Amino acid sequence: MMKANSKEQRIEQLEGEVQRLKSAVEELTVLNDLAVAASLSLEVDQTLDIIVEKSIRAVKAEQGSILLVTEQKDAPLKTLIRQADERSRLLTYRVGTHITGWVLKHQQPLMIEDLSTDERFHPTEQERKEIRSVLCVPIRYKAKIIGILMVTNKKTFEPFSPNDLRLLSIIAAQSGQLIRNSQLQEEALQRKRLQQELDMARKIQLNLVPKTSPSNQAIKVSSYFNPADEVGGDYFDYFPLEDDKIGIVLADVSGHGASAALIMTMAKGILHSITHTYESSEKILSEINAILTPIIPKEMFITMIFLVCDFKNKTLQFSNAGHNPLVFYDSKKKSCDMRELRGSALGLTNQSVYQQKEIPLNSGDSFMIYTDGVTEAFNEQGDMFEENRLITAVLEKAEADPGEIIEHVKSKVLAFTGNATQNDDMAMIAVKVS
Repeated sequence: MMKANSKEQRIEQLEGEVQRLKSAVEELTVLNDLAVAASLSLEVDQTLDIIVEKSIRAVKAEQGSILLVTEQKDAPLKTLIRQADERSRLLTYRVGTHITGWVLKHQQPLMIEDLSTDERFHPTEQERKEIRSVLCVPIRYKAKIIGILMVTNKKTFEPFSPNDLRLLSIIAAQSGQLIRNSQLQEEALQRKRLQQELDMARKIQLNLVPKTSPSNQAIKVSSYFNPADEVGGDYFDYFPLEDDKIGIVLADVSGHGASAALIMTMAKGILHSITHTYESSEKILSEINAILTPIIPKEMFITMIFLVCDFKNKTLQFSNAGHNPLVFYDSKKKSCDMRELRGSALGLTNQSVYQQKEIPLNSGDSFMIYTDGVTEAFNEQGDMFEENRLITAVLEKAEADPGEIIEHVKSKVLAFTGNATQNDDMAMIAVKVS
């Protein structure tokens, strides 16, 4: 009898050892599969699919899912659900007070032997029919929960065991880094694609501004344009007008980046369509404002100054829609000042009324228009360049060619700002009367 009991105990020990070895093999197999996945460059969805598939196989479940936790409170949480005998499908839903919500709240694994009798949850009638037992574990990356791994219904119709929970926890522990690696890879690819698009947008935008100036025997014109971002909201252009006149426009769309560049492109197209019917600079601003106001976002607007150089009558006419004042150098008086003219920015209201001012031009006179990226350039102490420094800089080179005037202003701005990073686009146009 003693020998029989001893034999039975030995058999039990061997069976237990076999089971432990089997569990160890299962663990090593799963870890090896995940290690192989980690060596591949996989998209997030592919990574989730592998993790869920390995989880289903490891614990012999009918169905598995991964829910990725987002930091955006109102955004849907991305969930991949896979059944043992069908392809994956991606769903979106919010975490409520149900199983995954419990794991998120308590930040610990959950094992449910029978969902229909577990008083912590209130499953729907459909869930009662479809779900018997549940294993649910958090997926962490650097101690922070980034997802929930869940499997349901053992294929053998038994409840999940503590060993199943241990195995699923091992998978979850390895999955956090795997998922984050895939996310970082996707983010890097997205940044690369975005950078390529922005580079292309910058090339397009730079092609939209004139490559040559309308200099002639009467005037010399020079320009400078430097977007703060890959694409910006500053814009300038030249327009040949009737009766030997030249139109010059400089505009600044609120904000910068792709949205500002898009609005700028719209403004350019409108200007080219209406300048051929030129009557006055104030009429141009009124027309473009009437077209833009209904179509641009309410939070955006455009400041614009429109100049008309009349060589026959030797005058400069200009109108201003909320833009910076004109810097004018009077060669006879050897003085430089700001020529202001009030007017609302474009796109704010259809009721805007614009005015026109006329300045006589003499040989040697010069003037400059610019965007606020010049006067609002700031140094490391937070001080701005402002209009008085601009006037001084223009006056110091007022007798020179317009290109030299611009270069001098640029050097003064750069010397003033030092190492401070500038966040606004910068554009300047200088004109010298011959």
